[in-house]
Amino acid sequence: MSITYAIVEDVAATREHLLAVLRRAPGLTCLRTCATGEEALRWLPNDAPDVVLMDLNLPGMSGIQCVAKLKAACPQLQVLILTTYEDSDLIFDSLRAGASGY
Repeated sequence: MSITYAIVEDVAATREHLLAVLRRAPGLTCLRTCATGEEALRWLPNDAPDVVLMDLNLPGMSGIQCVAKLKAACPQLQVLILTTYEDSDLIFDSLRAGASGY
């Protein structure tokens, strides 16, 4: 069984590094990478990945806003927040928006 995923990260080097690491894991398939929340909302509801790895600090729409909109469109979607922030308010806001983990 394969788990499909997408990465939403605005920093190209970070996005590519995550992709390179995850491509080595058996059973994981990347469907798409996105640089913005707006791009994620345009593609991910149709791509229907099992999991989205989401950065919080995105240009334009924040990762938290994107999580809420993705979960409204795709309630079964699992979203994991990837960030270096340790702010408990951001963690709570992410989970309240629908993230599965942080």
